[in-house]
Amino acid sequence: MATISKETAKILTDTVTMVKLVGEANAKIQPQYKKMFEGLKKAIADASADDIELYQPQLAKVIQAIDKCQHSVQGALALLAQLRKDDALMETKFDQVKKLTEQMSGIRKQLVDEAAAARKIDADAGKADEAAKKDSQSAEADLDALKDEAAEIKKKVDVAKRDMPKLGDEARKANEKNDKKALTAARMKILDFQELDLPAKALRLKLEKYKKQYPDIDKGMKADLVWMYDNVQDAIDTADDADKLVKELLALKPPQKEEKAVNRAPFAKADVLKAAAVLGIEAKDEPKLAKLLNETPRFKWADALGKLGTQLKLKDHDGKAMLVKLNKLSFIQKGQLIDI
Repeated sequence: MATISKETAKILTDTVTMVKLVGEANAKIQPQYKKMFEGLKKAIADASADDIELYQPQLAKVIQAIDKCQHSVQGALALLAQLRKDDALMETKFDQVKKLTEQMSGIRKQLVDEAAAARKIDADAGKADEAAKKDSQSAEADLDALKDEAAEIKKKVDVAKRDMPKLGDEARKANEKNDKKALTAARMKILDFQELDLPAKALRLKLEKYKKQYPDIDKGMKADLVWMYDNVQDAIDTADDADKLVKELLALKPPQKEEKAVNRAPFAKADVLKAAAVLGIEAKDEPKLAKLLNETPRFKWADALGKLGTQLKLKDHDGKAMLVKLNKLSFIQKGQLIDI
């Protein structure tokens, strides 16, 4: 039976954790979705502008949560796809991978259906709300409300632009020190900036709606619209920069521990000759064997012997088998005792 690598085992653990978090997030979404969806549906049927304005923003938040959860589902499915390519893992963990995949596929379908239904009723609510309060709406008042939203988004973008470079440096320094707590803290703060695109995209939809509703606004108001569109794009670009930075930081590897130098007397030439004879190594290649024996830590001999055997095209170039032969030599056995 094939052995599962440490890297694959870690991916499996991360996947199980992510699937659990997705399940918990979905469990929180469902009651909110039902409450806001049904409430908005009734508000539209009643043609109640007040009720529409009560439920529609809350449903929009649920849609954002669904989109975020869908993103996590895609991440989990990507990890599962990677695991399915590992034959050693699938030999022993097939049922577990199957169960995780089915769970994520089921949640994905549920969320896709709910997001589609929510967006449709949100569009219907927009039309109903427009019809219900059309006579009382004011282009200037609506524009002021949109400007307030844009200003709030800009504040958050300015903070992100100010803090992200600093947080990135803090994360890299923490990684160099192998300070996992500080590294995670920096990553989590940057993760918050990834969500800047959500309110920005929502505002962009409102701006499009505003343009259609008020096509004859003056130049000053049109200039305000241009400013808001610029802020929306800036927020989306900043969220994209945060996403790239998070991916870079997730790819950081902890610093490698320096191996202790081999501190022992070199093997005598006569001993190296014996070792070469046992391994079938020709006289011209004995210096390579001597370098390996004298400079390579013992726990790495098997790998090193395998590489040397392949390089020299030995009939028996299996590193572990070669090490077994060496371990039978008395001077090697003596060396092992000395190393201990």
